[in-house]
Amino acid sequence: MPSIRLNRFLLTLSVIGLLLYSAISFLYSRGTEPELPTDNPAITKKQAADSALAFLKERYRVHQADTYVVYQSKKERSGYLQKENLISAYLSAYNERYPIDYYEVSAKEGSTGRRFTVDINYMNSAVIGWREQSGSTGEAPMNAGKADTLAKVEMRQQGLDPADFAPVERASTEDRAAGQTTRYYEKQSQPLGEAKLQLQFDFDGTQLTGYTAGFSLPASYTAWLEKQDASASRMTWVSLGFSLIMTLAAIFYVIRYRKAMRFSRGLLLTAIYLLIYIGNNFNMYPAFRSVSGDMEPNLAAWASIIIMNIVTVLMAISLYLALVAGEGLWRLKGQPKWPFWKERTFGHEVFYAMGRGYLLALFILGIQQVLFYAGAMRFDVWSVNDPTDSVLNMVKPQLFPTMAWVAAISEEATYRLLGVIFFKKLFRSNFIAVLLPSVIWAASHTQYPIYPVYTRLIEVTIIGIILGYVFLNYGFITALFAHACMDSILMGLSLFSLGGTFDWMIGLIYIVLPGLVGWGLAWLHGKRRPPFTRGEPPRLEGL
Repeated sequence: MPSIRLNRFLLTLSVIGLLLYSAISFLYSRGTEPELPTDNPAITKKQAADSALAFLKERYRVHQADTYVVYQSKKERSGYLQKENLISAYLSAYNERYPIDYYEVSAKEGSTGRRFTVDINYMNSAVIGWREQSGSTGEAPMNAGKADTLAKVEMRQQGLDPADFAPVERASTEDRAAGQTTRYYEKQSQPLGEAKLQLQFDFDGTQLTGYTAGFSLPASYTAWLEKQDASASRMTWVSLGFSLIMTLAAIFYVIRYRKAMRFSRGLLLTAIYLLIYIGNNFNMYPAFRSVSGDMEPNLAAWASIIIMNIVTVLMAISLYLALVAGEGLWRLKGQPKWPFWKERTFGHEVFYAMGRGYLLALFILGIQQVLFYAGAMRFDVWSVNDPTDSVLNMVKPQLFPTMAWVAAISEEATYRLLGVIFFKKLFRSNFIAVLLPSVIWAASHTQYPIYPVYTRLIEVTIIGIILGYVFLNYGFITALFAHACMDSILMGLSLFSLGGTFDWMIGLIYIVLPGLVGWGLAWLHGKRRPPFTRGEPPRLEGL
């Protein structure tokens, strides 16, 4: 193993990063503004399913049904409360009865095929809403008088005063089968800004088939949110467009310089990327079910997995081209950025790249924390939980942090190894060559539910610039480890939130995994290749 020599500059940066991260965390803990609860579920998914089945047995005489549980969140409501500083009012008046986050239980009765959705408060197992997902009943819709009577009966059973609710007209966003009726009632007291509690009741020709509580959000907010999401979508498409241009450029360079290209480069990294990503697509089965809507959830989830696997294969091809073209172009330029296994210094450089990666990751995490805090304090930045990204909607949440390596491999190959040399050829400026791929990379991150969306563009661009200069000064392997260390720390910490001892242990393993990978590669190389000696200094010496 190589002896450890510390780079004082990077060590100083890491200390600065730790201090910044600790200081901002302290400021957050001292904050006086209330926050929406982010507690972990107090019940298991099995307990949620049992609660739903007990409810269906009592109300619909359903004695046996197949169930599936996913995590859901009222994202739009959460955003409105944060944007308008109404969290305190919501917590005191509504949160216990109408939580933002909850479990959604899908149930299918085996004997009849009837399907139900039951919403469960994941803190206390209470039923907070339900709906029978029926097709056409062949009956005439329920008359308004009877529907109004049944709705008021249900309000009383929910502990609500019908006199405080008035019927409202609202265009339904869902197609109703023949014989289906939906009515809405709005609470006249205790509004939250311009939002009011609104109850939805579904009926067939003879009975109440669904009850859901929501909030009528003001049109000004929903219009603002739609513009934000549209802006994020445009930036994502712009990023995809430029990424496609870079892939086409990679194809051109690979063909033009094919005699100088090493086509074995990148095969292993591409295989690792493909294996982890496809595994993650299957792991996301619950997340795909959570957005299935009224479609048959199992069919919708598997269709999404198939589509995602096809997209993953296409992205893997693009990644391979970026690795081959990027490495070849830098080598042709006389500035190799990625050592070969056969080089005697390979193990030494990987070991030190791992060390530099951890030091730089700590610095970047500190900078990121400052950017988040500045955004929250000065630019009213807020975020919402997204069920499609939550570890609560994964088959095995403990596998989620493996995606740190997918992000590190693909993004450092595309936006640093290839991106920097591509734009350097066009503009002959290191700064522009680092800046432009960083902006393109950042634009692809604006679909995360952080608002206003432009703040995410700024934050990720700054991180991209840092990684770009890391790449120029220390090479591809260091940039890859810095990215992998940063994401492994964040994703490992996300497992801590699950609360179990096993989850804590797995989270810690993921945090130290980049170190184990770097050490293991250096050890294996030392066993297979002649040892590195001081008389043969590596190109990138020291941490």
